[in-house]
Parts: sequence; C-alpha cells; structure tokens
Amino acid sequence: MKSIDIYKGISLDKIPWKREASPNVLIHSIEKLITKPSHLLDLGCGLGNDAAYFASKGHKITGIDSSETAILHAKQLFKEKNLAGNFLELDLCKLLALPKHTYDMAYDFEVLHHIFPSNRDTYAKNVSNLLKSQAYYLSICFSEKDENFGGEGKFRDTPIGTKLYFSSKEEIEELMSKYFNILEIKEIELKGSSIPHQAIFCLMQKV
Repeated sequence: MKSIDIYKGISLDKIPWKREASPNVLIHSIEKLITKPSHLLDLGCGLGNDAAYFASKGHKITGIDSSETAILHAKQLFKEKNLAGNFLELDLCKLLALPKHTYDMAYDFEVLHHIFPSNRDTYAKNVSNLLKSQAYYLSICFSEKDENFGGEGKFRDTPIGTKLYFSSKEEIEELMSKYFNILEIKEIELKGSSIPHQAIFCLMQKV
C-alpha cells in the first residue's frame, strides 16, 4: 500500500516544516563531524531546503522522500538554484533493494515522529544498509515531553490532519542501538509555532 502523500491537497505555505533557513542544530552538528565535502543523505528531504543548503557548501546530496510531490518540488528548487542533487521517491519503511554502503552521513530532521513504532525497525535497518562503515547518522524527532498538539499521549493529531508519534529517549536508544553505536543522545529544544518543541537528538555511527 502506497504511503499517503501529505503534500497533496495542501498549500505549501501551510506546511509547518517549510522553512527557508536550515536549523542551526542540524548545520552545526554536521559541520562539526564532516570537515570536507562528502556524500550526504537527506532522509525525508521534503521540499529540499536543507539539501540545498548542504549542496551549496559543496557536498554531494541525495534526498529521499516517500512523497512524489515533495520530490518534484525539491528537484525544481535545485534547478532554480543551479545546484546538483539526486532525489528519489522511496518509502524506507518497506524492505527495499537499496544500494548499500554509499553515503558518508545521513540525517533526518523532524521526520522520525511521522514513522510509527511498527515501521521503525525496517526504517533503521534500511538507513544502516545505505551507509558506509563508520558513517554518521543524526536523527532529531519530537519527544514525549513535548507540550504541543494537546501535550499528552504518544499518538497526537496535528492541525493539518497528520498523526505523529512522540518518543521517549529510551525508545530511540533501544531502536537505534541494534544498528548503530550511539555517540550522543539528549533532549533538546526546537522552535515551534507557538511554544518550543521538546525533541530527542540522537547522533550515531554505523556499527
């Protein structure tokens, strides 16, 4: 069954995660780890803004998203900015025949809370298979301590009609430690539309 394309039927201006500037926590974390142009994998690349930032800094970029609409917008953005990038419409929650050991680092920013626990092991395994040995992986998702969207419950509905899953730090650690060495995991604060989001920052390295 094909994933629902959450970008269809909604104005891009209504997409909460649509932003022109990449988050500082993402930029600083990657720049600290990757000191020379490398091949980065943008997981859940959306409209391509973060991918465009890193491409402009000389990195080779591949973006993956399950939304055909998002991929088309990301390709158009790169064309307008005269940037080189590769974008793939893929659902990493399914077992896929993927190219293995290709990327130096992967990141997903505010993506994992869109993936429910029943699909997360397959997702993490696919990400691991895509990465080179010793490659880094950074995942930042909403914490169960977040007070947005009703402020309670693991599953919460959003104003745009999506349902999110809010994780504990222990859940993320248990999930990711099967495929990665966890270098740092902590609670952080992210910008929100009304109040800040509480999020889990997990930096890993492929086993």
